[in-house]
Amino acid sequence: MQKMLLCTLLSALGWYPLLARNIRVSTPKMEITDSGTFLRFTVSWDNAWQNSKNHDAAWVFIKYKSNDPNAGARHCLLNAQGHQMLSKLPANLPNPALKVSPDHVGVFVHSSQPYRGHVQWELQLSLNPRGSGIMEQLPGEWSVQALEMVFVPAGAYYLGDPDTTSRSAAAFFGNTPNSMYQVKQENQVINIGSQPEQLNYRSDQAIYQGDRQGPVPASFPKGVQAFYIQKYEINQGTYASFLNSLGAQSSYFRNNFGGKNYAQSRGSIGLDNGQYSAKSPQRPLNFVSWDDGCAFADWAGLRPMTELEFEKACRGPEVPIAHQFPWGTGNKKDLARYVDRDDELKLKTGIDEAQLSDQNRAVFAASYWWVMDLAGSLWERVVSIGHPTGRAFKGSHGDGRLSGYGYATNDDWPRGDDERNGGFGYRGGGYYEHGKPETDFNPHSPISWRNFAAWAGGPRSIAYGFRCVRTAP
Repeated sequence: MQKMLLCTLLSALGWYPLLARNIRVSTPKMEITDSGTFLRFTVSWDNAWQNSKNHDAAWVFIKYKSNDPNAGARHCLLNAQGHQMLSKLPANLPNPALKVSPDHVGVFVHSSQPYRGHVQWELQLSLNPRGSGIMEQLPGEWSVQALEMVFVPAGAYYLGDPDTTSRSAAAFFGNTPNSMYQVKQENQVINIGSQPEQLNYRSDQAIYQGDRQGPVPASFPKGVQAFYIQKYEINQGTYASFLNSLGAQSSYFRNNFGGKNYAQSRGSIGLDNGQYSAKSPQRPLNFVSWDDGCAFADWAGLRPMTELEFEKACRGPEVPIAHQFPWGTGNKKDLARYVDRDDELKLKTGIDEAQLSDQNRAVFAASYWWVMDLAGSLWERVVSIGHPTGRAFKGSHGDGRLSGYGYATNDDWPRGDDERNGGFGYRGGGYYEHGKPETDFNPHSPISWRNFAAWAGGPRSIAYGFRCVRTAP
């Protein structure tokens, strides 16, 4: 009887499809056998790659939502083994690598061999019934969620900008002749100050200064260890799907639309017949607060990004050049990615992301690792080393479960939506409004510029976004 009921309920799966850029997930199908409980679906996306430098991936996780509107979606755990590929397209596509996270919250899916192009894999994941709530949550609906990620390999990297004028923008610098500071080990303790071997920074404006204290402890995520980062910022369709997965009470706190200028300032999320939707689902998510972004990260089994990981994600192992942007040059003359008058983030006519290479990434606003829009779209919210709350961050991952009020539940994460609590700030620059003169804050900011990295003000606003990461398994 239970098997029949499950099949009936799951015959129309596909609850709140996640509109995560170009990732697509088919309607999943449930199969219960003597050997376990399995969920079958197809995941596909464009412009995938696996090369000698790094790869992209899909972070896949599963939710189950009962029909009770006051109940939030239940996060489903995966077994460590028992997953398989059932089919693939195109024919020359390599088999996928399936890397289940150590906490069983999700799985990274990527090409196991060198490849470039469209990917489509039909997968069967093995669910852990003890973590899924399959039986006690009936009747209800399942969804497979997927986010496009980029793998940032392990390795040392540099902080700073050789142009000493960047120090007025609070850029990091080392107390060496070339001003560079190399982060060599993940468990490295970084002392702050003016002595040799110490990391330094300052700001001309006290409100944005940060405390200039330390040390940055060994447990703070520094980016030397490999990690995955979202290829794009969270978009509005993805966030609407997240809101729909919450219980009614939680959604009151996390719904981000409203205010006098929301619809006129690129906001497109609304409520229709009790369901959240975005008129422009692919548009980067603005009007998102720190607590909103952290709630999404916890829900997705990810975590916030640190400002040290931001620099590693931008520049890779390259030695910094003066006034360097994430795409590797000190200028914007080749840039073909922009926010258009219709509020959408676009590439110029005739240019397609499939053409991206290491030689032309300055056209696409792509970082060393091909992470998109780390400058020029929305300000990137990061955990700051300029505040004791930020330095206490240990990089714990979300477990898919939020508090009853829709807040992230990780004790080491900074919390709060303004400067009263602190511990987070902004990097990368952001697009504010049409016709606003371009500066080194609007819309693109050089990698090392940290004017607002230690300032936790500005709750939900026009140019503030969020991007999540996860330490690599």
